[in-house]
Amino acid sequence: MTESENINFINRELMEKMCHPIAVALFDSSVEPMTKFDDHEIALLESALNNPKQPYYPTFHKKAAILYYGLIKNHPFKNGNKRTATASLLIFLFINNLWLRGPQEEIEDYLVNLARRVAESKGADNKDLFLLEIEEWLSKYIQTLNDTING
Repeated sequence: MTESENINFINRELMEKMCHPIAVALFDSSVEPMTKFDDHEIALLESALNNPKQPYYPTFHKKAAILYYGLIKNHPFKNGNKRTATASLLIFLFINNLWLRGPQEEIEDYLVNLARRVAESKGADNKDLFLLEIEEWLSKYIQTLNDTING
C-alpha cells in the first residue's frame, strides 16, 4: 500500500466517534482521567490527522508512524494523548485491513514505552529517528487482517 488514494485516513469525525471513545474505554483511569473529546485544540488535532495525507510520507508505514508521533507530540488533548494515539494507530490499521501480529504483551509494552519516549523527547529532537523506528517496527509486526484472523 503506497498510494494515498488506496489508504483510508482518520479524520476528525472518525476520531470523535471511534478513536477517542475506544481510547477512553480501553485506557481511561481514575488516577489519570482522559479529557472529553470536545476539550482539545482543533488546530493541533487537525495537524496531526492531516500529516499522514502529505506526499512527504509516501508509504503506509510512514503515514502510520507520523500519525502516531503527531498525536503524541502535538498534544491536542489536555490529557490522554498517548492513549488516544495508540487507539488511533490501531484504528488506522484496522480501517486499512491491517493488524499487528505477535505476542500481545510484547506489542503493548513496546507501544507504551514508545509513547512515553516520544512524549518525553524535547520538541522535534529525534523526530526522524522515532519515525524510522516506528516505521521499522510496524514493518515487522503488520499483516493483513485476514491473515490475522485465519492464522
